[in-house]
Amino acid sequence: MTTAAKVASGVAAASTASAGGIYFGTDLFNQQSKSLKRAVSSLLREKNPEKRLINPSVAAGDKAWKEAWSRYRNANKTTNPWGVTGWSQTSETVNSDTAAPEDFISKCSTKSVLEVSGTEDSIYNEVLSYCTRATLVSDLISENNRNRKILKSTDQNQEGDWKKVWDVYKSKNSNKTKDGDVWKLKDWEAKHSGDTLPDNYKTTCDSKIVEEVFKLDDQRYLNALSWCTVEG
Repeated sequence: MTTAAKVASGVAAASTASAGGIYFGTDLFNQQSKSLKRAVSSLLREKNPEKRLINPSVAAGDKAWKEAWSRYRNANKTTNPWGVTGWSQTSETVNSDTAAPEDFISKCSTKSVLEVSGTEDSIYNEVLSYCTRATLVSDLISENNRNRKILKSTDQNQEGDWKKVWDVYKSKNSNKTKDGDVWKLKDWEAKHSGDTLPDNYKTTCDSKIVEEVFKLDDQRYLNALSWCTVEG
């Protein structure tokens, strides 16, 4: 092989190797980029723990879905970026008194499982804006204490369970004077030593369970967990 031929052969080999390296590097980069993507639902739990996706099984007429639909309508008065069936153009402020269309709920469900590269992704921010509600005490209880059952004032035949939590409440509130207890229950001064619950104990639990709380060290969550739930 002549010197010129050898040089040409070497250049060709180097070019091939270089091209192959570029291809391999690009392919590896694409794989890494893809592996770094996460589902919107997963990213929400980490980056916006103060929010929870609205469950698609919740009725379209529920307050959470009504408010979500209102946010979408008010943010998109003249255009319908999600192509939601049931959307209509408006120039007025849309109140949260209209049930969300089933198509809107379906699109929230679909978009929440899409994979995005981060919180700057438009899909992530749309889902955050239109498909979430505030995290509640009840969310923290159900997610972190699967062996605990939340007591509700409307439950039937739960008097034994209510007595259990009432006993716990009494033991944790040593100030027996009027308004001396944490929740300032009605008739606390008269009933703190008996087995009969104050008239508003059950309804107080109802309201405490739906308070907007997202931190596990928040005392409101810890109190509701101790005083409004039982094992079961």
